[in-house]
Amino acid sequence: PYRFRLKKGFPIPKLPTDYPLTNERVALGSQLFHDTRLSRTNTISCASCHHAGSAFSDPDRVSTGVEGRTGSRNSMPLVNLAWKTQFFWDGRAASLREQALIPIEDHLEMDQSLEETVAKISDDERYRVLFEKAFGTPEISAERLGIAIDQFELTLTSFDSKFDRAAKGEATLTGAEKRGFELFMTEFDPRRGLRGADCFHCHGGAFFTDHRFHNNGLKETGDRGLAAFTGKLSDVSKFSTPSLRNVALTAPYMHDGRFQTLEEVVAHYVSGIHRSSTLDPNLAKHGGD
Repeated sequence: PYRFRLKKGFPIPKLPTDYPLTNERVALGSQLFHDTRLSRTNTISCASCHHAGSAFSDPDRVSTGVEGRTGSRNSMPLVNLAWKTQFFWDGRAASLREQALIPIEDHLEMDQSLEETVAKISDDERYRVLFEKAFGTPEISAERLGIAIDQFELTLTSFDSKFDRAAKGEATLTGAEKRGFELFMTEFDPRRGLRGADCFHCHGGAFFTDHRFHNNGLKETGDRGLAAFTGKLSDVSKFSTPSLRNVALTAPYMHDGRFQTLEEVVAHYVSGIHRSSTLDPNLAKHGGD
């Protein structure tokens, strides 16, 4: 069994029960995650858009697929995924196992059928050995590809920041950091004399995300966000709330990477909020155009 570690105080995640985490399956998933043969041109792997040094996000504004094709979104960081129930910026995948396979067939990303992917991987004797260690037989299938990549991604956890250590009395926040946390956790309600930043509504809790979808006042570019999946007008311009863990490493910011710095992000919430019918109520009370 793989020893899954989590921070004290984190809720117990719903880890897979049909295929419990094992060292062998996690190792296989890591190998596949970094294998460019998952793409049609043998040039793009999962790691090409999810860089370990960027907290498994993409430092480019939008991610680049085979033959230089680009989409309209920045690759989300891969962290604490065991606690999520919807994946992608628009929530169209209901499981991490499902999400792991979608980029392989996406025309703008790896552009390769799962059948061709399985055939290419099956030609490698080393993989047949790894699959037998992971699953008990050397059979290679799309389902097993998804399971293995899922298991590797589930191990990408984050719970030992300076903030976590300060909460345990093992580190001390600076005066500016303490003031920032106070603003972060304070409501904006001038009628009660409160002029906080309201960040905690969407980015509170142990994961610094509510794992929900919000319209955070970005000027629209044609990307309908959650509405493209649900078909509901009430979901237009709503996107998954990213975790703020490792946020210093995950620039650029927002679903389309439009902001290069955290200063730009803060400036957006101070004075750049675009009003629309689906704007989150906790932002509607702030200034904007």
